Amino acid sequence: MIRAAALCLAGVAAVAVWPGSASAATLAPDPIGGRERVKVTVTSTEVATQTCLVWVNKKWGGQFDVLPGGKQSLVVGQVVPGTAAIEVICAGVPLHGQAEVGLANPALDALDAVLIGSGSSTLASDPTLR
Repeated sequence: MIRAAALCLAGVAAVAVWPGSASAATLAPDPIGGRERVKVTVTSTEVATQTCLVWVNKKWGGQFDVLPGGKQSLVVGQVVPGTAAIEVICAGVPLHGQAEVGLANPALDALDAVLIGSGSSTLASDPTLR
């Protein structure tokens, strides 16, 4: 009986703690692939600023801070074309995703730079730059 009570209390403690830590941040929407780039967006549900670390295909991609209840993105460049595996760790919680990465296109990148420079980033052909 004591063993059953201990297991029950342990289960209640796990349920009470686990949802809070699992919902610390979400990788949303899924990472976006572009031309040899990946855009990672994290939405925080915490009340404290979180530092998020990013790896793309097991290579360091960078880090950024997400403000409480905020949303932050990071664009990682020089990603090999194909399916990229993304891992983000925010407040010790690992988040995983994938993105399809295309080949570089200097002509389209130049056009995107002009569009972004003129304030029309929503028209950029590479979704990671929008």
